Amino acid sequence: MSTPVLLTAALVSYAAAWLFQIAEFREGRASGRPRSLVLAMGAMCLHLVALLVFWRTHRTPPLAGFGPAAAFLAFALAAGVLLASRTGERWSAGLLALPLVIALLATSLVVGAVPAPVDPRLQGPWLVTHVVLVLGGYASLLLASVAAAMYLFQFRALKRKEFGNVFRFFPSLESLDRMNGIGLAGGLSALAVGLLMGWSLSLTFERGLALGDADVAFGLLTWAAYAVALGARRGRDGFGPRQARISVSALLVSGLGFIAFRTFGPATELFL
Repeated sequence: MSTPVLLTAALVSYAAAWLFQIAEFREGRASGRPRSLVLAMGAMCLHLVALLVFWRTHRTPPLAGFGPAAAFLAFALAAGVLLASRTGERWSAGLLALPLVIALLATSLVVGAVPAPVDPRLQGPWLVTHVVLVLGGYASLLLASVAAAMYLFQFRALKRKEFGNVFRFFPSLESLDRMNGIGLAGGLSALAVGLLMGWSLSLTFERGLALGDADVAFGLLTWAAYAVALGARRGRDGFGPRQARISVSALLVSGLGFIAFRTFGPATELFL
């Protein structure tokens, strides 16, 4: 089967998993191995096969070009959610993360999963590692913001003593705290190393650090926004509602920056 067909099948499976998870949320169930988790695992398998078929067909990994990169980022985000979901409780993070996966995958299908032309000198393991680290960093930071948003919902429910579906379905505040901290630390580290590798690659071919390039500017903006969120966690107060709001705000800043760079910035040949 072709890559678009497999990606469409994965998209439908993710959507079905999300609908099942909404039903589970309404029932207040978050333990065991819910049907939504099984469906999401199947969707991720289809997603992985689609990416491998793309690689075999185009003889290049699905990283260069907006469509392929969006599909890879969606896969990284889905994999991150499933890796964090060692218990049924943490799988509830998919309630907010799966819509992001679906949106990214749908965007990839609309734009078209077609590789963008890249300077032959820049191709190779160094470039692949650079882009994988950057996109993996973005996925980890997205998960950190999802955990922060869920923390705010759970904190509000506890403060108001509303022991309803949010209280029963969402992870504990301590679990969401850990998810946010690991997501921020891991995402910022991967993004920093990826950006440094890209800078090294550009210097190798005497291109310099192109701060005006949309990819570089977006990466630096995202790193700075989430660095503020991580710094807020290191204060005397630890992690709480204020720090969670900062993590969510970092996602909004990054998202608005992405829209601005894509709309008004120069065209890019790589993964944005």
